[in-house]
Amino acid sequence: MKKILFVCKHNVFRSRVAEILFKRMNKNRNYAASSAGLIEWNKKDLKRDQGYIAEKKILEKFGIKLKESSRGLNSSLLKDTDIIVIVADDVPPSLFKKEKIFNGRVIVWKTKDVKAGDKNKGKVAEKSIKYIQKKIGQFVKSLK
Repeated sequence: MKKILFVCKHNVFRSRVAEILFKRMNKNRNYAASSAGLIEWNKKDLKRDQGYIAEKKILEKFGIKLKESSRGLNSSLLKDTDIIVIVADDVPPSLFKKEKIFNGRVIVWKTKDVKAGDKNKGKVAEKSIKYIQKKIGQFVKSLK
């Protein structure tokens, strides 16, 4: 079985949405997916983050419910991963290409995150979800 790891900065929105959508759309049992972030967030931070609050509201329109949690990236995840999909515009792919533990393929989807200064956080979140959904559809079709 090939393992796919969706990665973003905090593993609270983009990578988790990608994981959920992949699990919904993928029918190929030869692939399994999970997600992680470079920086793990705690629940207190999430509950106060205005971007995350906006993202959660928009996700409901897509039938996606996120638990308030975050998983940080670690060496055992990298070691067991065949394909890393960076679902972020703020995570450099060079981090993984230099890592000796990881020998797989790196794919980059430059997905915008909701920022504190964004005027319409909901619109930014919705656009990101639609972009991830489109990329997942294409990715699933490409798997053999």
